[in-house]
Amino acid sequence: MRIQITIMIIALAFSSNAQDIATARSQGIGATVTVTGIVTNGDELGPIRYIEDGTAGLAIYDLSGNNYLANVVRGDSITVSGILVDYNGLMEMNPTSTATIHAVGNILPGGQIVTPSQIGEATESELIQINDAIFVNGGSNFAVSTYDFSSNGQQGKTYIRTGHPLVGKLIPVGPVTLIGISSQYTFSVPANDGYQVLPRDSADIIFAGNLIITSPITQSNITNNSFELSWTTSDSATTNCNYGLTSSLGTVINNSGNTTNHTMTLTGLQPATFYYVECYSINGLDTATSSIGIYTTASNSSGKIRPYFNHSVDTTVSIGVHAQDISVYFNDTIKAYIDRAQNTLDICVYNASDATIATAINDAHNRGVQVRYIADDDVVNAMLGNLNSNISVIYRDPSVPGIMHNKFMIIDANSTNNSWIMGGSCNWTNPSNLFNDYNNIIFIQDEALAKAYQLEFNEMWNGDFGNNKLDNTPHKFNINGIETELYFSPSDQTTSQINRVIESVDYTLEFGLLSFTRDDIGATIISVNNNFGTNVRGIIEQENITGSEYADLLAAGVNVKSHQGISNQLHHKYAIIDAGINSIAAADPIVLTGSHNWSTNAEVNSDENTLIIHDHTIANIYLQEFTQRFNELSSTAIIEKSIDISIYPNPTSETIKITSSYIIDELILYDTQGRELRREQSSNSFNIYSSGIYFLKIVTENKQIVKKIVVE
Repeated sequence: MRIQITIMIIALAFSSNAQDIATARSQGIGATVTVTGIVTNGDELGPIRYIEDGTAGLAIYDLSGNNYLANVVRGDSITVSGILVDYNGLMEMNPTSTATIHAVGNILPGGQIVTPSQIGEATESELIQINDAIFVNGGSNFAVSTYDFSSNGQQGKTYIRTGHPLVGKLIPVGPVTLIGISSQYTFSVPANDGYQVLPRDSADIIFAGNLIITSPITQSNITNNSFELSWTTSDSATTNCNYGLTSSLGTVINNSGNTTNHTMTLTGLQPATFYYVECYSINGLDTATSSIGIYTTASNSSGKIRPYFNHSVDTTVSIGVHAQDISVYFNDTIKAYIDRAQNTLDICVYNASDATIATAINDAHNRGVQVRYIADDDVVNAMLGNLNSNISVIYRDPSVPGIMHNKFMIIDANSTNNSWIMGGSCNWTNPSNLFNDYNNIIFIQDEALAKAYQLEFNEMWNGDFGNNKLDNTPHKFNINGIETELYFSPSDQTTSQINRVIESVDYTLEFGLLSFTRDDIGATIISVNNNFGTNVRGIIEQENITGSEYADLLAAGVNVKSHQGISNQLHHKYAIIDAGINSIAAADPIVLTGSHNWSTNAEVNSDENTLIIHDHTIANIYLQEFTQRFNELSSTAIIEKSIDISIYPNPTSETIKITSSYIIDELILYDTQGRELRREQSSNSFNIYSSGIYFLKIVTENKQIVKKIVVE
């Protein structure tokens, strides 16, 4: 039912020339109209204002610079005149004079109750309410992004903008009543998609009962036949789950008990198999239910992880396994893995022009391998003309915002021993990306991971790209004992995962990026850089593009260098966390790599993939590549971070001196593998008798820092 809005008598006195909003909208783009209504939002949605009367709603956006909407806030009754325009599918009014405010503090409409499928032109710019909405990403935190939700089997989207009150707040895990403004953002012509709900603040998310799931559902202790799921609730309750091989579930486990900290172990499972699980807790008549998540067991595969680089690396920082610089053999290496395919070969690469790889794909097809290929529609993709005409190739839907920017390949996904994925940053263009530009590729032999990539591939193969995709793949894997995470954009809120990884830094962070324009990631890096004891270094290729974080990072004292102007692009998209330290307390060495540039387009529009690998050896291999690139660049005039502890000389022949404004309590020496070698109490000097690379942890009265020491 439509909620009628009563306009006060005083408003009518000022708006005798106003039309109702439905009549005004019917005049179409280009018409000049005058309308009266109640404002349904404030600054939480930025400068735009939505107004509504008893007939319809309308967005108002002031482009004039004359502050025609100055002081207009939620609950105001206003009359405003302007021209109707189209902005990416949304009908807006650009006001031509100052809005007249008749009264303030009006009781707002409660929002007409609709289902996700009813969100469209009929509800555009109106306040709506959706019952039993379940967020797909429940348990993580809201960031600047779009978020999928479901209600009664139908799918919808919300959007959270920069500076929104919900940024950083927990996404509800169970069903809620969702209130917000029905809006639209699309590049499609005709504009028949891109509908989204804009909640205004936490009051627009109403929980169904008193019992609430208050944490993410976290997976741990993954084996080939079991895993654990954990969550917390707002009050003591039982621990239960319903799981199965499809979203229909079917197997219920009821644990009695009465706790706020819940752990459920699923046992008797099959290796490399995906399970759909709904967790829930009961307290009396209240039940708190999670969204249905998808989780995987470990595979019985070898778990081999093999990164490769196409330019020189610096093995002096190696902890034992040297990075592989295969230079002009990138295409031949990709061909060698394609030659392994026995049953299936799924390729999802933005751009390709290499004859060697084309020959390998044709050879695979000729020996009976089922080959499927997904490419982007906006680039030349010259290689595809050399493929056998019987090979199935599809292109990204050009009506969907963004690009198909992936660079991954899946070999024999359903094989225990021959399942491989290829990830990384490299397009298959010859000579640019394969040989000239700085890139990485990574191959992993794991059946569960390959099946997850294939699930994403199938979603695009069936025609769903960009923001039409859902977060419907497992994210956490046990690859031969190595914790690995996988996220696809734009459905999986990859930027929040990048921020989480950066926030986990204990000692060192390195990053190498083609493009970096996300303010939230920039703020996270600056925060980490300001933490005492951390050492942050970065390289950015696109220094001067609109929105680049380079200048802001530099001004904040981050040790970042520009690669712009250097022959051949730095095309990487990686971050390295705590790669020089292993067993020092709390360190979790991580490498993050894939196709995802740190940009809003990658986050909300384009098809991307990101791997997060928790392993010291793999992280150190990437550190060898970063070290070579960083040392090749000239120093940048940066504002150095204030360090209260210094050591000298470094490199040294034996003895280092330490100056500190703090009282030194303890000195601890580690080798490059994180093994503790020696401890000494308070001292301003330290002797190291053997040549090599070491890490010295300096513990003071209230701070600690780790310094890398080179002994010659």
